[in-house]
Amino acid sequence: MRIGRDAYELAELAERWNLSAADIRSLVGRGILALSVRIVAQPALLSVQDENMEGEIVWVPTEEKVFSGLGDLLLQDAFKLVRTGEARVADLFLPGSTLVTLRGGEGITLSHVDLLVRYEHAEQMQRDVIGVPSRLSDAFDFRLFVYNETEFAFTFPQARALGFVLKQTQGGAPDQHYTQILNAVGSSCQRLSSLFSRKPYWTRLVKKTSGRRGWYYLDPDFVIWHSTTG
Repeated sequence: MRIGRDAYELAELAERWNLSAADIRSLVGRGILALSVRIVAQPALLSVQDENMEGEIVWVPTEEKVFSGLGDLLLQDAFKLVRTGEARVADLFLPGSTLVTLRGGEGITLSHVDLLVRYEHAEQMQRDVIGVPSRLSDAFDFRLFVYNETEFAFTFPQARALGFVLKQTQGGAPDQHYTQILNAVGSSCQRLSSLFSRKPYWTRLVKKTSGRRGWYYLDPDFVIWHSTTG
């Protein structure tokens, strides 16, 4: 089952496209890679562009509301976030040139983990800049899927761990030591169970290798299902 998405996490695309932090700063700073963030239930003022009597373009307030949705970052805010990892953002843009001003202009503090790339922009980047042949929509999303009539939801590091073990399985090495898995996803956890904390159903997919302490493998039925699912 494919879950419709309006955006991808920047960290997810960086991993998939093999972009370094320097690559991302360069793409964002040159205005090639546009970044967005998801806002949830924040007081906001919405404004649209108009022309005053002097012929100048001004922003005219149209609505005050509690805003939830995907907004596009100004270039300076996007670059500050990828450069320093944190920024206070007051203004966002919506498609159609609508300006969203958060909390009366005070804004909210966002961090690198909040950074998103709109679906359409990611597809364009992949086609015109990155040059990866396969479409993003064809990539399996380990963060949310349905298997054996059960919905599985994982965090990005957990999803990367599953993807790593699957890749090793496809390469002929299905059994992986937990330290290899944790190192592959850059986790500071000491145990695999800690990485998958609060996700008890992870053991339905990842099994302990019999007779080899600390080694794990993906359930073969899941591997077969993954290889045949659309």
